[in-house]
Amino acid sequence: MEIQDFVENTYMGNFKEWDGKIIWKGKETLVRLTIYKECDNVELEKEKMFKIFEKLYFNQDEWDKKVKDTMIKYFYDVLNDDFFDDGAFPEYPTCYDMLFKILKDDFTKEEAEKAYKNNIFPIDKFKKYIFVESIEITSEGNFYFEVVDDYIVVGDNWIWLKGNIDKGFLAASFNALFEFVVDLELNDKFSTIFREKTKIHSMWLSKWGEPREGLAKFYYSNDNLAITGNYKAGKKEGIWEFYDEDGKLIKKVSYVNDVAEEEVVC
Repeated sequence: MEIQDFVENTYMGNFKEWDGKIIWKGKETLVRLTIYKECDNVELEKEKMFKIFEKLYFNQDEWDKKVKDTMIKYFYDVLNDDFFDDGAFPEYPTCYDMLFKILKDDFTKEEAEKAYKNNIFPIDKFKKYIFVESIEITSEGNFYFEVVDDYIVVGDNWIWLKGNIDKGFLAASFNALFEFVVDLELNDKFSTIFREKTKIHSMWLSKWGEPREGLAKFYYSNDNLAITGNYKAGKKEGIWEFYDEDGKLIKKVSYVNDVAEEEVVC
C-alpha cells in the first residue's frame, strides 16, 4: 500500500484524517491517519504517520502477537467472566450452548466439560477469537488498535489499546468509553482497577448475533446510568447522553451513521 492510497475525509473540520484499508492477519482492516493539531506542513506529518504504519504493517506478526498478549494479560479475567455470565436475556446462548453446541468444532467434549466445570475458557482458544478491527495513527506518534473479541463467541467487547512504536502498548479503554479509562497506564494492577472502578455493563434491545438496534443503556458498576442512546442497523444514531458516576448529565453527542456530528457539554 502506498501513501497515495489513503483517501482524505473532507468533513473533519479543524483536523485532518485519511482512511485506507489493508489486510491484517487475513482480515480486511481499516487504517486511519489523523492530525489533531494545526501544523505548518501537512504532507510531512502525513508522511511521518505513514512510516509508523509501514513499521506496523510489515511487522504485523510481531504486533498482532503483542495485541493478543496484552489482551490476555490485562483483560482475560474480565472477558472470561463475561463469557460465563449468562445474563438475563433468554434469546442469548448460554455458555453451555456455546461450548457444547456452537463451538463444538473447536472443543472436544472433554475440553468443553472441563471449561464449563471450572468456568475457565482456555487461553489458547481464546486468542483465536481476538482480532484487530481498525488502527488509528496520530500525528503525535501514537497509535490505537481497536481490538474486538468475536461477537458470536466471547461477548461483543471493543477494547482500544494505545501504543507507541518504541514503548509498546501504554494504555487501554474498554468498549470505546475513553472518557472513563483514558490514559490509564497498564500495569499488574490494571485488571483490579478496571474491575473495581470502570466495569460498565450494558443492555440493548437486539437479538444475539444481529446488529444492535434501538435503545442501548450502559451502566456503571454502581448501577448508575453511564450512557444511553439509540442504534440503527448497528450504528449510533441521534442524541446520545453521557453521565458521570453520580448520575449527573455531563454531555450530549449527536450521531449520524455512527459519526459524532455535534457535542454539547452540559
